[in-house]
Amino acid sequence: MDLVQLQQSIIYLIEKYLPDRNDLKQLIYKESDSVKFILAQIDVNKNKMYSEDDLSLIKDIAFYYV
Repeated sequence: MDLVQLQQSIIYLIEKYLPDRNDLKQLIYKESDSVKFILAQIDVNKNKMYSEDDLSLIKDIAFYYV
């Protein structure tokens, strides 16, 4: 997973689980080191349960960037 894929994946997760958090979208473009913080924010504040595909995506992100 390269940086562009990371950004696209994080944006997808933010839009799906925290659609009102534009600040997190901007943060991933400024600091790729913010992945752990963003995933934590999504987990704590999500408005629905993760789908199986999204859990797999989160595991991939965590493997490469956490």
